[in-house]
Amino acid sequence: MGAPDDDLDVSIFRPRLGRRTGHKEPTFRLAVIRKLGRSASGWAGSRRAAAAHSRRVRYEIRPASSESRRCVVKARYVSLTREGAKAARAHLAYIEREGVEQDGSKGRLFDGAGDVERDEFAAKIPREKRQFRFIVAPEDGNEIDLRSYTTQLMERMEKDVGRRLRWAAVCHYNTDNPHVHIVVRGVDKVGQEVRIDRRYMSEGLRLRGQELATLELGPRTEADLQRQQNRDVTAERLTAIDRRLASWVSEEKTLSIATITEESTPRSKPAALARLQVLEQLQLVERTSASSWQFADGWQEELKSLGERGDIIKRIHRALPGRDVAHRLFEYRDGAGIEGIVREKGLHDEDGRGGLYAVVETARDTAVYVRLDETTAASLREGMSVKLTCALQPWVKGTDHVIAREAATNGGLYSPAAHLKKLGDQPLAIDGRWVWPEDMMAVNRRRLERLARYNLATALPDGSWRVPANLVTILREREQTHPRFQLQVTPLRPERDRSRTRGPTFSR
Repeated sequence: MGAPDDDLDVSIFRPRLGRRTGHKEPTFRLAVIRKLGRSASGWAGSRRAAAAHSRRVRYEIRPASSESRRCVVKARYVSLTREGAKAARAHLAYIEREGVEQDGSKGRLFDGAGDVERDEFAAKIPREKRQFRFIVAPEDGNEIDLRSYTTQLMERMEKDVGRRLRWAAVCHYNTDNPHVHIVVRGVDKVGQEVRIDRRYMSEGLRLRGQELATLELGPRTEADLQRQQNRDVTAERLTAIDRRLASWVSEEKTLSIATITEESTPRSKPAALARLQVLEQLQLVERTSASSWQFADGWQEELKSLGERGDIIKRIHRALPGRDVAHRLFEYRDGAGIEGIVREKGLHDEDGRGGLYAVVETARDTAVYVRLDETTAASLREGMSVKLTCALQPWVKGTDHVIAREAATNGGLYSPAAHLKKLGDQPLAIDGRWVWPEDMMAVNRRRLERLARYNLATALPDGSWRVPANLVTILREREQTHPRFQLQVTPLRPERDRSRTRGPTFSR
């Protein structure tokens, strides 16, 4: 035997006395195999990182094999600021929206014990700083009881993180890939703050999902693997084959057949070569010789955009089933507008990062896909006849002038406490109405929090804020470089006149 590996964590050879109730401890041999398997797959880090990690969570997850069922997991957390708490409640409403269940009915929130009332689950919990959101899409999810699958997955997650979680989920069957939205509260069932290891969020839960899906449906067969590979070869979106190609491409964005032969397997090489032909047709790759290719700048981003456009078209067809209608994206510009009926409303991407959308059918049988913010989306409902008008929004608010002026007198620091003391305890006349100083400070704090998201203000430990001396100038410049638009919603009364038009017409 050679010298011991310095990176191997020898703590796995230390015996652990006792056993957990109802839990079968792995044998010494199995523990060693699992540890070595994780080390080989890049799961384990340094001994110091592993020690710190073990104080947070304890889990043993077997690396997935090529035959394992695939599972896509998107994970994020949201901070529960004033706006974050409002967005968290809105998120629950959107994932419970109409038409997402198997029978086309409204989504139903559930946990391990059964259905859950939204207001009960969303009730405020003291000291909650964040919430976690997961989207889990197991391969062939239409063949799995997603409720049971989710309950089992969360049971394993609770064992992995070592705490009983407050969670609820909604199953969605309204897309090509059935999936489940899971919300985990930031405080567990005994009142302790929940922190989930970053590596577990990005990799561990996905492996758990694959593990359960494989147990439920069995390993993927040779035919399953071939079908998926064939779909990936021709897909106009970023695929697993593209990610492998990206890992082989040189810094000069070139790839040779010698590299493909060296890095690929007998199964993956034909797929890689076939995918390169498709990328050539999409003008994302150019063949520079009989044995080499040149990749275009931003080729992966372009594939992601193609996939997004494909998803938009699918949503439009779902909103207007059996209808052969023209479609377009709503262009945000000053003065733009449309009139029509809201046929569908939903999340632009399922993790909610991209906001919401509506499909509006106009009187000319055109489906318009409109990206929405949460406020505008809340004012729309499916079947509603509306006029949407777009207007340019200024970056500079009246509050910005006040904050900048006060900060200028204090060396670039704005102190809400000092400003409140300066204003006294009498109401102020602002824009023709009386406002109490405390209410004005609340508005200023909310504005500072928003400015901080633009990196234009910095919160300091003493409660004050550092503000740039040219704050108003910077905001005015952004009106030119980063214009913002807002939709105005005007409800309309629908009228139908089929003698003159094929679709609905509208009047106020």
